[in-house]
Amino acid sequence: MRLEDITVVLRPRQPWEAVDLGCAMVRRDYGGIIALWACTVLPLWALVCVLLRSTPEWIPLAVWWLKPLYDRVPLFFLSRAAFGVRPTFLETWKQWPRLWISNCLPALFWRRLSFIRSFALPAQMLEGLRGSAVNQRIRTLAMDGGGSGFSLSYAFSKIELVAWLGLMWGTYGLLPEYAQPDWGGLFESLDFHNTIPSGFLWWGAACHMVIVSLVEPFYVGAGFALYLNCRTRIEGWDVELAFRRMATRLSSAAAAVIIAVLALGCMPSHAQAAEEADAPGAVEKVLKHPDFEIHKMPSRVWVPDLDPDEVEKEKEKEKEKERSRDTETDGTLGSLLSHFGFFGGFGFIFWVIIAGLVAWLIVYLVNNRHLFISRGVSNAPVRAPKVLMGMNITPESLPVDLVASARAAWAAGDFKEALSLLYRGSLSWLVNRRRVPISDSDTEEDCLLQVLQAGEKTEADYFRQLTGAWVQVAYAVMPVSNEEMGALCDQWPFVERKGGAA
Repeated sequence: MRLEDITVVLRPRQPWEAVDLGCAMVRRDYGGIIALWACTVLPLWALVCVLLRSTPEWIPLAVWWLKPLYDRVPLFFLSRAAFGVRPTFLETWKQWPRLWISNCLPALFWRRLSFIRSFALPAQMLEGLRGSAVNQRIRTLAMDGGGSGFSLSYAFSKIELVAWLGLMWGTYGLLPEYAQPDWGGLFESLDFHNTIPSGFLWWGAACHMVIVSLVEPFYVGAGFALYLNCRTRIEGWDVELAFRRMATRLSSAAAAVIIAVLALGCMPSHAQAAEEADAPGAVEKVLKHPDFEIHKMPSRVWVPDLDPDEVEKEKEKEKEKERSRDTETDGTLGSLLSHFGFFGGFGFIFWVIIAGLVAWLIVYLVNNRHLFISRGVSNAPVRAPKVLMGMNITPESLPVDLVASARAAWAAGDFKEALSLLYRGSLSWLVNRRRVPISDSDTEEDCLLQVLQAGEKTEADYFRQLTGAWVQVAYAVMPVSNEEMGALCDQWPFVERKGGAA
C-alpha cells in the first residue's frame, strides 16, 4: 500500500479527533462491515450457543472473550479502504480463515486482557510482525498513543455495558411471563440457579450479541484511527506525503513553465518584428522633428588690446596651467583606474569563481547525496533477521536459481509466488550481503527507505520497482503485466546465487 493512495487527511490530531475519524470511516462502510460480520461472527456464536446450551449464563462471557477474533475482518476491510482499495465481499471472505488463525493463541490468552487491544491490533495484523518484534513495536507506539488506547477501551466498555442493560430494560416487557425471574424470591433466597429462568438468560445473551455487533466495529475503527494518528505523529507521515505531492506537482509544472518561457522568449511578435525592421527609418523620422533642430547663434566677445610680449606670457601661463591640470588628472585617473582595475576586475573574476564553485558543490551534493548517508558494506556483526513481514528470507529457504524459479511460477499462473520469490531473494541478499540494517519489524516502506540510504543506485532503483510490484500484487490484488515481470527478471542485480545465498 502506497502512502500517496490514502483517502483520509493525514495530520497530527487530538485523540478525540482521531476517534471521531475512525467512527466516520466505519459509518462510511457500515453496511459492508456488518455483512462481513454476520457471515464470519454469527456462525461462531451459533457454535458457542450449541456448546453452552446447558449453561446459557456463560454465553455472554464466551462471546466477550472471543472478541479479538471478531475485530480482524473489520480491520482488514478498513485498512484497505483507507488506502483507496475497497476489497470486495468475496476477497475479504477468502482472507477470513487466515486472519483468524494468525496470532490466534496470543490474542486469546496472554494478550486478551490488554487495555489497548484495538490500538495494538493494527501493529499485530498489518505489519506482519512475530514474537518479540510485536511487543517491541507495540511498546514504541504506546509511548505516544498508549494512554489514548487505554481511554478508548475504557469508554467503549462502558458504552457497551450501558447499551446492553438499556436494551434489556427496554425489551423486558416483551418477555413471556414464564421467562421473567421472580425478583422477590431472588433477593430473599439469593438462589440464582432456581429463580432465574433459562429463557431470561438466553434473552440476555441475545441482547449482548446485538450490542456487540453494533458497537465493536466502531471500537475497531477508532483504534485503527488512533494507530494512524500515532504513526503520523512519530514518523511524520503528513510531512512525507506533502513532500511527495509537492515533488510530483513541481516536476510537471517546472517542465511546462520552462517550455512556456522559452517559447515566449524565442518567438517575437509580428509587431515587434516590424518595428525592428523599420528601426532606422523611425529614428530618422524622429530626428527630423523641429524639437530636435540645432539652432546656432553668432556672438561677439570683446578682447582687449595687449602687448605682444604680455600676450605671449599669458599664453605661456595658460599652457603651464593646462599641463599641471593634465598631470593631476592623469595621476588621479591612473590611481582610480588602478584601484578599479584591481578591485573591480579582480573582484568580478573572484565572485564568478566563487559562484561557479558553489553551483558545482550544490550539483555534486545533490547527485552524490547517498555518499553522505551511506552505510555501505559493514564488517561489523549485524543480526540479520530471518523473517520479514511474515516471509522467510534465510538463504536456505530460497532456490539456487531464483530467477528461473520465479519465471516458472509466473508461467504457471502463480503471480504472487513469483514476485514473492524475487522480493524475498532481494531482501535476503540486501540483509546478508549488503548488510543493510533492516530489522524484523520494518514494513515494505521501511525496507525501501533503508535500501535507498545504503547508497547503491542500481540496487535501490531495482528494489523500488520490485517493491511497487510486490505491494500491488500482495495488497491491492492487482497483477502486474508480463512485460513488467520480464523486466524484473531480466534486470536482476543480485547475481550471487541469484539473491539466495549470503
